[in-house]
Amino acid sequence: PALLPAVSSTAPTAQPEAPVDTRVNLTAAAHTEIANDRLVVIMSAQAEGADAATPAGEVNRMMDWAMSMLKDLPEVKVQTLDYRSDAIYDKETIRGWRVKQSLRMEGSDNRLLGDLVAMLQGQLQVQSIGYQVSDERRREELEGLTREALERFQARAQHIAESLGRDRYRIVRIHIRDGQQVPIPMARGMLAEAGAAVASARLEAGTQQMSVSVNGEIELTEE
Repeated sequence: PALLPAVSSTAPTAQPEAPVDTRVNLTAAAHTEIANDRLVVIMSAQAEGADAATPAGEVNRMMDWAMSMLKDLPEVKVQTLDYRSDAIYDKETIRGWRVKQSLRMEGSDNRLLGDLVAMLQGQLQVQSIGYQVSDERRREELEGLTREALERFQARAQHIAESLGRDRYRIVRIHIRDGQQVPIPMARGMLAEAGAAVASARLEAGTQQMSVSVNGEIELTEE
């Protein structure tokens, strides 16, 4: 007789369910208030004339005079800024030239800078006065704020993982951002007073907020 092939039937083996991974976006931040320790003053020399050479010579003379006053003051950081020579028009006709150059002074001694501004106002004009945090102090504060923000990020990630019943988490991506500082300008009324008589004006540096934020994505996993 013909032999029939043997047929066997087996039930499919149950496969363990793969753990479901969940990704979560979160943010943490750290803030502090820090005293401004640098005063930034910008002054300018300006002159006008019928030809370009005359006011240019006058501005150069005023800047040379100002720099000679500042050359023996290593505690004051001095930098010359933009130099501009612009035509002055009467309708479509050039009737003269205006030349302007700026001078930037930065230091930590408010009284000294106030006296310098008062002296330089004999020939230069106050353009702006503002405050900022020195690079050294800023780096110190940023290190501490970054550490604190990262610790808060990790603490939040762990809390989220535990709240959702997950065993652990891993960081998928992370981004650290710190606020960029700009010189804090004086109030308009105070600037006008300082411009009139800086030597007698009290220049208070005040404080500013510094912050570091950490945002990223974590993946919650099961063992």
